[in-house]
Amino acid sequence: MKHICTALVILISINLPAQDKTQAYFDTLHQHQLFHGNILLAQQEKVVYRYSGGYANERAHQPNQTQTRFNLASISKVFTSTAILQLRDKGKLQLEDDVRLYFPDFPFPGVRIRHLLTHTAGLPNLELTGDVVKQYPDTVITNAVLMQLLKQWGKPLYFTPGEEYRYCNTGYMLLAMIVEKQSRMPFAAYLDKYIFKPAGMKNTYLAVYGSPSWQDTARAVHQVMPFLFDSVYTPVDEIKRYRFSEYNNQAAYGSSNIISTVEDILKFDAAFFGYKLLRASSVAEAITPLRLNNGKLVREQMDTMLGEGDGYYGLGWEIFEQPGFGKGVGHGGYKFGMATFYYRNLDKQQVIVSFMNGNSRLGDVVTSGLYLLNGLPAIKPDIKRSAVRAYAQALISKGPDHAAAMLQLYRADSSHYYFSDKEMNFLGYDFLYQASFTGHQQLSLETFKLNTFIVPGDFNVYDSYGEALMESGNKEDAVHMYKRSLELNPQNQGGIKALERIGSMPGA
Repeated sequence: MKHICTALVILISINLPAQDKTQAYFDTLHQHQLFHGNILLAQQEKVVYRYSGGYANERAHQPNQTQTRFNLASISKVFTSTAILQLRDKGKLQLEDDVRLYFPDFPFPGVRIRHLLTHTAGLPNLELTGDVVKQYPDTVITNAVLMQLLKQWGKPLYFTPGEEYRYCNTGYMLLAMIVEKQSRMPFAAYLDKYIFKPAGMKNTYLAVYGSPSWQDTARAVHQVMPFLFDSVYTPVDEIKRYRFSEYNNQAAYGSSNIISTVEDILKFDAAFFGYKLLRASSVAEAITPLRLNNGKLVREQMDTMLGEGDGYYGLGWEIFEQPGFGKGVGHGGYKFGMATFYYRNLDKQQVIVSFMNGNSRLGDVVTSGLYLLNGLPAIKPDIKRSAVRAYAQALISKGPDHAAAMLQLYRADSSHYYFSDKEMNFLGYDFLYQASFTGHQQLSLETFKLNTFIVPGDFNVYDSYGEALMESGNKEDAVHMYKRSLELNPQNQGGIKALERIGSMPGA
C-alpha cells in the first residue's frame, strides 16, 4: 500500500488548550491516513485552522494543498440560488414566475422558479437521462439538451408542485438556464462578473464541458479504492460502475461543477453575509426553511453534520438547527470519489469548509471541527483498519494459506483491526465479478469458503459460495451449498431460484 505522508497544517490563532486539542486531532488523522482533502475552520471570518492531507491526484503524486481546487458538487446550488436572487433584486424575474414564461416549450405547467429553488417541482432527476444513455452509451448530457429530454420524458410530474420535497438536480440546471436567458450572458460569465469577482474569489470558476476550463489538470481528482482488493486510488472516470453518473452525467451546471478552494468559499461567505451580493432581505429569505402548500415545514436529517438536530431546506441552502449550537446554514456536495461541505453557524459566526477526495469520514471531521471551535472534544477517530482489506492483499501477494493465517491474527488484534463478515462477502463478489487479473475466480472461491467457516450459521455465506462455485463450473458442490443455505433459511429465494435453474430442488 502507498503511504500518504504529505500534510499541511497551519494553526493561526486559538487559545492554547483548544490549539492543543485541534493539533492533536489532526495529527491523529494524518498519522493514520484518515483524512484526504482540505479543511478550514474560521471564527468571525478569520481563519483559525487549516489542514491539507493526502493527494489531489495520487497517481501523479500531487499533494492536496490549501489552494487545491475541488469541484464543489452540490455546494454549487448556493451560487445558482444567489444568481437567481440577484436577478430578482434587479427586477428581472420573480420567484413566482412560471418556468414557461422563460421556456414556452417547457412541458409542465404550474412549475415556478420558487419550486425549482426548493426542490418541490416534482421533476425527474438523473432517471431523465437513462434511456438516451442506454441508446447512446458514449453521450455526455449537457444543459443544452435538457429541454429536449424533458419534452421526451412522456410522464407526469411526480407530484403537484409545492406539495412535496424531492431533491432534484434538474431544477438547478433549469435555474442556470433562466439566469442565462435573463442576463443574456453565459452562466460561467455571469457567476464570474456578479459573484466571484465581487467576493474576491480569484481561484473559482465554473467548469463548462468542452471548454478550456474543463481541462484544468491542477484540480483535485475524484478518486476511490473501488473494490476491497484495491490498495491504491483510481480516478472514478476509469471505473465502469460509476460511468453513468461520473461520465454520462458529468457536465450539468447550475446543480454542480463550480470549482473552488476552501479559502475562496470563506470569501464568498463574508461577501454573502456581509450583504455585498444580495439585499439583507434576500439573504434572510434564502435561509428561511421552506413550507409546502399545506403550510407544513419540511424537516429532515441534517446533511453531513452529525449529532442531534434537524435539517431544513431554504432557497438553495441547507439549514441546521442544533441544540447547544443554534442555527447554521450551508450545503453539502457529493460525487463518487469526493465530497464537500460548507457550514456557517449564524449565532457564533463560525465557518467550516471541507473537501475530501479519498478514504475519509467527512461527517466525523466537520462535526469535530464544530466541536473544536466551541471548546469541545473532537469525535474520537476510528483508527482501526479493515481486516478484510488486509486479508485481500495477503491473498493476492502470498496465497490462501498465508492469507487465512494472517486473517486470524488480524481478527485477534481488535485494537488495530475490525472484521466484518459482510465485507468478506463483498470481497468475494469483488474478486468474482470485478477483478480481471489471472486467478481472480479462485481467490473468490477461497474468500467465500473461508467465510463459511467464520460464520457457519449464516445462510447467505453458503448462497454466495454456491454462486461462485456455479460460476467456476462446479455444479455438484454448488448444489450442496445452496441446499445448506436453505436448511438455515427455507425462505431464501436466491437459493430456491438457483436450485430451480440447476434442476436440483428437492423433489425435482
